[in-house]
Amino acid sequence: MNVFVTGTDTDAGKTTVSAWICSKIKTKYWKLIQTGSDSDASSVKNFAPNTEIIPEIYKLKAPLSAYDAAKIENIAIDTEKFRTDNDKIVIEGAGGLFVPIGDSFLMIDAIKSTNSAALLVTRSKLGMINHLLLSISALKNQKIPIVGIIVCGNIEENIKQTIEHFSGEKILTVLHESENLAQLFANTSVPSKISEILS
Repeated sequence: MNVFVTGTDTDAGKTTVSAWICSKIKTKYWKLIQTGSDSDASSVKNFAPNTEIIPEIYKLKAPLSAYDAAKIENIAIDTEKFRTDNDKIVIEGAGGLFVPIGDSFLMIDAIKSTNSAALLVTRSKLGMINHLLLSISALKNQKIPIVGIIVCGNIEENIKQTIEHFSGEKILTVLHESENLAQLFANTSVPSKISEILS
């Protein structure tokens, strides 16, 4: 099985979490689709230089959903490419669970087709509880195993308790705001629920 790093939203912190995991565990990293001018794979490689990078299936120029970015470039996305028999890979999605990729294929479908468990990442901000509960409900409805929740940013203890109470899932780690991510990664262990899948 693989660990699919998915988010409650764009800029939830998926690449930060992926880089953190890869910096601590010898594994492979696969960004399924890259849109826009950024390179999430390069960011991960910067923090985890020994990580084997699997090339993106598609690299699209427009900073939009894969579905819309592909339309602009007149590219027909082959969703059969979003399948793998390999395991122990850190796979990073793009945007949230319901970002469209193909005519009848969403990011949540890519989690299933890659034989993955979902690691749900959220940014600590107003609205996070609603986004988390909706995302967890969708994953459970599709019978996708959930590894747990990672929060990026500072969060009060009572908010953590509220999230766990209503979601039925554990917050595995809080990656606090830091100007030195390398130091943060070095000082933060990867929870066993993640490492057991990848080891």
